[in-house]
Formats: sequence, C-alpha cells, structure tokens
Amino acid sequence: MINLLTIMNKSEFLKLMNFPKEWVEWDMYPDELAEIQMKDYKKGNEDSSEHDRFGAFNWWIAYADNEEQLIKLFKLSILEPDKLMADSVRQRMKKSKLYGNKMDAIFLDLMKKKS
Repeated sequence: MINLLTIMNKSEFLKLMNFPKEWVEWDMYPDELAEIQMKDYKKGNEDSSEHDRFGAFNWWIAYADNEEQLIKLFKLSILEPDKLMADSVRQRMKKSKLYGNKMDAIFLDLMKKKS
C-alpha cells in the first residue's frame, strides 16, 4: 500500500479522486477524513474514485453534528458526478439523526433549484 501522505497533499488527492472543488471550499473535507482515505489508497483507486467519494459522504452522514453540515452535504450530492450514487447518498441522509421535516423542506427546495 502506498502512503500518499508522503507523496501527495490533500488537494492533489481530491483532484485525483474527482471530488468537486466545493468539498474544500465549504470545509467538508477535514484532515481526519483525508488521512483515513489517503492511508487506504492503492494505485488504480482513481479508476473507481466514486468509492472514495461515497466513503466521504458516509463519513459525514455518521459524524455530522449540525444541520448546516447536512445541508452542505446535500448540496455536494447535487454536484456529485455519479448521479446514481448521489441518489443513494440522499436516501441515506434521510436516515440521519439530524433529518426531519425542516430538513425535508430545505432539501425539496434545493432540488427544485437544481432543476
């Protein structure tokens, strides 16, 4: 296994794995998550980078502790290049402890704006 932390920085990894730039701009890719994902990198993972992005979404679904983070995560799911995976992420988000009627209304509004 390659230790990416010694040969690549977080920004380079995000680009390699096709993360939309908003992950960084919205402060949704913390060093803790980067270390986990970069530690597990194997050459060729970039060919199926949606798995790493899916992992990042799931990390946030498990660790988000406020509605603002969940809203950002939802917006990131709209920007996600793999639309089937993004739909799966949004379904998982609805099971979050932070999800409720208020979040449902916000998410519906964001989806309308997307269209």
